[in-house]
Amino acid sequence: PSPTRTSTSKMASDTPCLETTSGPATSAEISNLMNLMQGMAADVASIKMDVADIRGNLETLGQRVTSVETKTGRLGGRMDDHEARLAKVEDDLAHQTRYAGELWDRVQDLESRSRRNNIRVIGIPEGVEGSGLSGPTLLLTVLRECLSLGEMESIEVERAHCTLGPRPPLDQRPRPIIARLLRFQDRERILRLAREAGELHWRGGKIMIFPDMSQELAAQRKLFTPARRRCMELGIRYALQYPAVLRVTVNGRQLKFEDPEEAIRELNRIPDQNRREEDPQPQRK
Repeated sequence: PSPTRTSTSKMASDTPCLETTSGPATSAEISNLMNLMQGMAADVASIKMDVADIRGNLETLGQRVTSVETKTGRLGGRMDDHEARLAKVEDDLAHQTRYAGELWDRVQDLESRSRRNNIRVIGIPEGVEGSGLSGPTLLLTVLRECLSLGEMESIEVERAHCTLGPRPPLDQRPRPIIARLLRFQDRERILRLAREAGELHWRGGKIMIFPDMSQELAAQRKLFTPARRRCMELGIRYALQYPAVLRVTVNGRQLKFEDPEEAIRELNRIPDQNRREEDPQPQRK
């Protein structure tokens, strides 16, 4: 056979033959199938591009999540550090507050001890010492005329002066006089005689003698006033000791109260002896 016929037969055998169920495919069907395949190829390429974009977005998102986790870890470490520092500051503040309270108590104790020889006299008119009498001499004169002090008793007054402040008018209460005695025993004897005498009068005016103390201590002792009144109603012995401690004797038993509310609560539990005597005794059946 000739070479031309052989090559033609080989090309015919290598070319695919498209056939349909009804017979060989026509050129129009082949063209439509080629277009469909090209469209599918374009769609596949578009899907690949979308997948590539999604993969890139996922990688970006993963990097952002990693960055956020890293920052969150750092933030958590900083929060732990801040919490530790805050706890330390709170501990230091509690210590400083406790230490300041102890210092304040010491200051109050020192101030009260510096006044342990002082007395406060209320009711002496203003300007009485202008007649040539000094403060200590005037005070000794008032004390000897108001209290049963012997002429031979040696009471030494270191100094006596009015409290700081402007001089009040004549129709108002005069300023108190603060006097410092040389001996603590003299101060206690004067206060005891003033309590035993009751009301004191000098030149037609009422005189009152009190122990001198700081304003804070006076306010603290004043809180025991309801408890003291309750003791007087019950007819029991009591004593308000330094600095602010109420001691009560009930049926021969000593009770000590440092809290005013606790004192009035315990005293209210004690039956009133006068009320018990007034109540009629129940009859036995």
